[in-house]
Amino acid sequence: MNEQCTKDSCSAITSSTYYLLYDVNHGEGFNLRRDVYIRMANLVSTLRERTLPESNWILVLPPWGPLYHWFSYDFQRTKLPWSLFFNVKNLAQFVPVIEFEDFLRLSSSVSMMTIPYVFTLQHFSEGWGENFEEKLEIRKCIDEAMYEKRNDNYYYGWFFGYEDRVRVKKFDCLSAQGFVTILADYVLNNLTWSQEINDEHLIRSVMFDRAETLLHVDYGGYNYWRARRSMRYARRLINLGNRFRTDYLNSTDIHDRTVLIDDWTKMKRHHGQALGGSYLGIHLRRRDYVKARPNHVPSLEHAARQVCHHLLRLNLSIAFIATDADENEVNELRQYALKMCNRTTNQILTYRPDVKILEKILDGGKAIVDQWICAHARYFIGSYESTFSFRIQEDREIFGFEQDSTFNRLCTDNEGISCEKSTIWSIVY
Repeated sequence: MNEQCTKDSCSAITSSTYYLLYDVNHGEGFNLRRDVYIRMANLVSTLRERTLPESNWILVLPPWGPLYHWFSYDFQRTKLPWSLFFNVKNLAQFVPVIEFEDFLRLSSSVSMMTIPYVFTLQHFSEGWGENFEEKLEIRKCIDEAMYEKRNDNYYYGWFFGYEDRVRVKKFDCLSAQGFVTILADYVLNNLTWSQEINDEHLIRSVMFDRAETLLHVDYGGYNYWRARRSMRYARRLINLGNRFRTDYLNSTDIHDRTVLIDDWTKMKRHHGQALGGSYLGIHLRRRDYVKARPNHVPSLEHAARQVCHHLLRLNLSIAFIATDADENEVNELRQYALKMCNRTTNQILTYRPDVKILEKILDGGKAIVDQWICAHARYFIGSYESTFSFRIQEDREIFGFEQDSTFNRLCTDNEGISCEKSTIWSIVY
């Protein structure tokens, strides 16, 4: 963690408010994007540490959607604010944040905003080389640029569906290798916001596209967990998850020892403090995983065999399954469970909100409710190297579950019932 700078050690950047924007490769999913948020929040934290207090850096939250795993095509799929899924006030307790639509309102014009700098991050075409080193260099774009220069000498791009509201003064592709905080040095040493630019729409800001290119500066460390702990879910989603737990799983926070303190900065739990509800939590990844990672996905029959094994071993009667499998596959798994351990349909549960609720919370909200329910289970089993499972494991670390009940994964058919556990990433305070 960097020390707060002094007037002598701070960057000479002029006193003002600056905004940092970012985007992620359009093919990346909801839970990887949550991971990239942590990287960029820590970048903003670093910028704030390395500049004078009068230089106020604020992170602009990129609107959600459309995402590959969101299949509810009849509902809104773009321009979705973070407040739909997360408690933005909690996010702001780590670094200041602002929704993208609120950022657009900062311009003196309701029709157009100018961002001085946009960089698309890319890997070096020659690869990493023999030794790891951090480096940045403006280079020719490897892939086709997503921003085009028009006759007015400004660049234009998609900008989360607001392509008619934003333009860019300077665009480059930036080959990057190393940790995300290398961008702090680049911003402070190379970018200037000239007062001579005659553009009333200009807001002092910089955007990094393909932000997933650079690595966490401290994955699993203190500031990683501070950013992750700040990512509390929207109250509506928590309430929906809690209602399902109460109605179908006989699970409450007091009984399960999972009560959260409203102020995440004051909450510190130890492993073993959380008990969890009397049910088994499973994340069963299907769809693209079946083809993309066939050697790491159990058959439905073997998944059911493991569900039954752990229910009997833990003396539990109910399993909750978060899955992207369709109803036919879920029912097939239930049939296997009925034959193997006499578990009926109402003992193998999934969360399936009605149309009215789904229209309000959308697929992203449904995913969070699934994760919330799994995070409260007595015992959790995830899918191999799934970011969906990773987020559940992090929530369980925050609650204070025994790690043996958290870092587990479904075994493949060839591995049998017992296999290597998931990598343990312990919470740090």
